[in-house]
Amino acid sequence: MAVLHGFLTEHDGYDDGKVQQCAEGVLVGLKRCTVDAASGEIDKVSARHHLDSRRVAHALVRLAQGVEPEADSNATAVARYEWGALLAGRRS
Repeated sequence: MAVLHGFLTEHDGYDDGKVQQCAEGVLVGLKRCTVDAASGEIDKVSARHHLDSRRVAHALVRLAQGVEPEADSNATAVARYEWGALLAGRRS
């Protein structure tokens, strides 16, 4: 099992479907949009940045949790660029 500074990496058997649903939930909460709109946004952002949507979804969930970023710096950078301002506005 790969570990990065005490946190599991995305290659450790996370259920991609659950991660996608969590990422959609993050966007529904932040943007007050539908689940379909959130899913579409993740797909569009992933395509625009030429990344797999699973990587982007995973990075979004980790950022929303306030967990240290992973070694997947491209996906993390995309998630921060696209949704970082929304996430920053929700921090207490």
